[in-house]
Formats: sequence, C-alpha cells, structure tokens
Amino acid sequence: MQHLDHAIQIALTAHEGQADKTGRPFFEHCQRVALLVSGDETRTVAYLHDVAEKGSGWTLDRLREEGFPPAIISAVNALTRRLDEPDDDFVRRAASNPLALPVKRADLEDNLRQAEQAGKKTEKYQRGLDLLRDIRNGQ
Repeated sequence: MQHLDHAIQIALTAHEGQADKTGRPFFEHCQRVALLVSGDETRTVAYLHDVAEKGSGWTLDRLREEGFPPAIISAVNALTRRLDEPDDDFVRRAASNPLALPVKRADLEDNLRQAEQAGKKTEKYQRGLDLLRDIRNGQ
C-alpha cells in the first residue's frame, strides 16, 4: 500500500495541469486505469504508467530513486513509448511484461472510451486491444 499511495501522489504532481482527450484532468485517466486492474502492485503501475513519458520532471531513474521496486520500474519501462516506436511494437513490448499487460489493456480501453466521447479516431486503440486479444489467444 505504501508504494500505491506514493504512486498516486507522484501521478497527481507529474500530470498537474495536463488534460485528457475529453479535457478532464489527466490524473483522472490514471485513476480510471487503476480502477480497471486488480492488486496494489498493478494499481501502482497504473498510476505511474504515463509518468516517465508524459509527466513533468519524471524519469525511470527518478522513480527508482523514490524507492519503487525493480518489478514496478520494469513494468513502467514497458509502458513507456520509445521515440518513433510503431504502435504494434509498443503494444507487444508492453504485453511481454506480466505487470504491464493488464495496465496496457486498461489504458487502451480507457483511451478508446475517451476517444469515442471526444469524437476522435478510435482505430489505434481498437487495434491495440485486438492485438492484445490475439497475443492472449496465442496468435
């Protein structure tokens, strides 16, 4: 629980002033993703999943310095998009980490709902969910 509470505080500060696709505070996206997964460790990853990529002033090294265990750092790393990384490669990389996989699924589900609400394109998120389903089914 200690790491989960810390992750919530970090997500709050890292995403301060940022908005999601519908114009709501970006932190609410992290909350919704966390509500879609189970277990404190997975919820911790859910709150941190966009911190290194989109958060202000946060890196994987800084999260390590904050005392998060290697499994959480590894999962956040798997959920952090690389420069010019194709969508499918990113989803596959996230799916290869057992802690990151449920968070990526929840992230895509929430992004799909947000895109639908905002009248934006949804294909990218649906394709990611389809790819995760195929991976789960061994295809």
